[in-house]
Amino acid sequence: MALTVEDQALVADMRQRELHLKRRLRATDAIHHELRRFRLVFVSVVAALFGLAQVVFYVTLTGLHARPDWWLPGVVNFALAVLLGALVAHSLLRRRWGKRLLARQESRLRRKYSGDLHSGRRWLQFYFDDQDISAYVPQILYFLDEGRVESVRDGLALAQESRREKGSLFAEHALACFNEVAADVNKLVVSSAAGDARPSSRAMRFVKSDRPGVWYITTAPEGPKVHELDRGVAAIVTAPTESGSIITSNRIRIARAGLSFADVAGLYDEQVPRYSDGMTEEEAKRELVYELTLLSAKVETWTEHEVVELND
Repeated sequence: MALTVEDQALVADMRQRELHLKRRLRATDAIHHELRRFRLVFVSVVAALFGLAQVVFYVTLTGLHARPDWWLPGVVNFALAVLLGALVAHSLLRRRWGKRLLARQESRLRRKYSGDLHSGRRWLQFYFDDQDISAYVPQILYFLDEGRVESVRDGLALAQESRREKGSLFAEHALACFNEVAADVNKLVVSSAAGDARPSSRAMRFVKSDRPGVWYITTAPEGPKVHELDRGVAAIVTAPTESGSIITSNRIRIARAGLSFADVAGLYDEQVPRYSDGMTEEEAKRELVYELTLLSAKVETWTEHEVVELND
């Protein structure tokens, strides 16, 4: 059965979207490659300078080069100097100065590839029937090309069903992306509605439980956010990781966990160091703990836009 005119137009836009996102992928690969090359050049230059300094010292100060067997200690000293230089260079890159140097280089590369990085920005969200189906576009195209479905709507239904199937390839990949991003972040923005229906957002620290998509947040009982959270309706977006990845969700359950802060203090000590350092024992006893359960979530990176089904 041939696709309808409307579906043909949708499929053409989907294929255009994939082409733009592939340009983004090539750009990010180029950035990572050039950053690795920059690190290698930096380490090589520092190591070579240490080796050169050792040669100068060996020739001008020690006088060992006049001995018949000068080359053996000379080679050994040169090798040790190069090794020491490489270790020093790696240590410099891990320090604040080195991190700023790498950050400036990455910023320069992002400007260099800004055209490709932003070429697919308007394609990140792709709407069909008033819902964002961007995470399912590759699957829909695959199902259509394989002849497994006869319309975009059928392809979407099959793609969504495959994400809910535990153990399926698509579900496992989406969950792996979710876990990778979640492991690198401990701060999110919780959005809810105040009593007069005005939107309200607050940046909060959170910790992850041993259950995927089940997180804990805490707040003082006097805060206005308590009344909003008790309504059980909220949306979240995590702070971007160093690579710019985020997790968003407006399909969550939020309720008081029935736990004390002492019950989750170990998680905070592990995942948010020094979070409770300024908290008195009395404040810790009064702190309210909320359990935030993600039913599904979107994971957005430079190269992927996944939907993961978690706790339906």
